[in-house]
Amino acid sequence: MFFKSAKYGFIAFIVCFFMLPFATSCNHEGSEDQLNVTIDSFSTSYFNWHFKEALPYVTDDSHKWLRYAASQVHQADIDILRNQEQGATYEIGDIEFVDDSVAYVLVNVNNFLSIDTIGTEGHIVEQATFRLKAVYDNNNWKIKLNCLPRMNVLE
Repeated sequence: MFFKSAKYGFIAFIVCFFMLPFATSCNHEGSEDQLNVTIDSFSTSYFNWHFKEALPYVTDDSHKWLRYAASQVHQADIDILRNQEQGATYEIGDIEFVDDSVAYVLVNVNNFLSIDTIGTEGHIVEQATFRLKAVYDNNNWKIKLNCLPRMNVLE
């Protein structure tokens, strides 16, 4: 009897031992803490219109989108930002890892200045969610922009 249970225990151990690499293969590159720091730093800068400070947290090919956003700032927008009692706030929501080097992140943003149409004065949006793409690039997590982040207004 002992031989049978030991045999099955040994088989279970072998199966678990060889399955462990497959079970952990869904891990992703870099640390989740570093990803959170990137999202946090990008969100702090971007949603408070500090586009230059957001540059280190995006991929090189995303820099053009931040330069574009900065080129659309008008004096009326600056006045609105200066008159705000508090800057934009945000909360990092769900992080969905697509593979080991790509993740999508939901960021819930409150009280931020939004521009709807080029050449028009911006307005404060109370609450919206943004879905950002993060990629593991050169041993760091970075935000990848294929356009300016778009919001989904929460009701």
